Amino acid sequence: MPIKERFLPALSHRNYRIMWIGHVVGESSSWALGAAEGWLIFNLAENNPSSWVGAVFFAAMIPWFFAPIIVGFLTDRFSRRNILIAAYLLSLFHGVILTILIFTGLIEVWHILVLAVLNGIARATHMGAIEALAANLVPSTQLPNAYTLISAGYYATRLVGPGLIAPLMGLSDIKWIFLACVIAYAIGVFLTAQITAISTGRIDPGKGLLNNTFLGFKYIYSHPILRSVMYLVMFHCTLVMSFESLLPAVSENQLTSGGQGVAYMHMMIGLGALIATLGLAPVSAQSTLGRLFVISAVLSSLGNHTLAMARTLIPALVGTVIIGTSHAAFMTIATIIIQSVSPDYLRGRITSIYLIHAGGLMSFSYFANGILADFYNPSLILSAGGIAFLIVVLASWIIPTPRSIYTRGALI
Repeated sequence: MPIKERFLPALSHRNYRIMWIGHVVGESSSWALGAAEGWLIFNLAENNPSSWVGAVFFAAMIPWFFAPIIVGFLTDRFSRRNILIAAYLLSLFHGVILTILIFTGLIEVWHILVLAVLNGIARATHMGAIEALAANLVPSTQLPNAYTLISAGYYATRLVGPGLIAPLMGLSDIKWIFLACVIAYAIGVFLTAQITAISTGRIDPGKGLLNNTFLGFKYIYSHPILRSVMYLVMFHCTLVMSFESLLPAVSENQLTSGGQGVAYMHMMIGLGALIATLGLAPVSAQSTLGRLFVISAVLSSLGNHTLAMARTLIPALVGTVIIGTSHAAFMTIATIIIQSVSPDYLRGRITSIYLIHAGGLMSFSYFANGILADFYNPSLILSAGGIAFLIVVLASWIIPTPRSIYTRGALI
């Protein structure tokens, strides 16, 4: 079988291909901007810099706690393609304002915090819309590949975005990074506008936002597979995946590698995610996905421990490759399982509720990790989260539904 048909079958469909390219461009920009913002605020803050980095990550992720409620309703009520365009336009607006403030020298910490909330709303909308839209752009047999490539666009682009800006991160003037991100967002808007597919869900016109959203929660918590995966994702994101707010402190205080160390660690997370994507792209058997799900969960703990023990940049990069591989694999398989059992009329709401369990709750652990890093060695925080998640995974094995997921995937 040709490589393209084995690893990239979803890209043979025009609308999906256009959507995916725009997704890759936009996410490359987002990761580059995130790495640059973290280092910028670490240097702008006069006191407790790690706490401020954590605050920015919190501000960027807290919208994932409330925005998906509205996004899920909108993506089941209106065109998912139009909702995606709106998300890109909001990210573009955020980037333009941020870039103007930096170029004029007016940038302050509170500006970054406010704008991070705005971009968080945009990214939550983006992920809710693109995951709901993707299922309508490819045949059902290609859903695992379609969502693997979307995850690659979300996680593996860390290799591209931070990789392009790494040489500039050691400089005092990084304003050109932010301008480049604005251009990338504009390209994302243009590409998404080329999608011609019509994709909507179905809501009860006699009920409002809250009642229609409640149907999504009711469906999830009455469905054993969806409920179990949601809980596992929640623990994964809060205990081991919310480590980015620690990276500036790890690089500066533990590795003495400065801003370039931050960018290179983000790159290696992207490299790990790329490895995970290449490994998962041809996999469609649910039983194989289930086994890889539990393996990636255990490796997530190992990756955090490896980074915690690193005292120089090279071992830290090894740890971040493991983190990138395991985290991307775990979250990708979780998405595949969820989308495999979700009815299309509820897909937007289920996807958005999933984002609440992932990004929304993770915002609080980002903030907590940033504050703790000003008082404790970041290696202790990384290790504690890794141990706690490993305990969760081992304990879940004794529960019938998670154990079935680990061996059979989404098969009921």
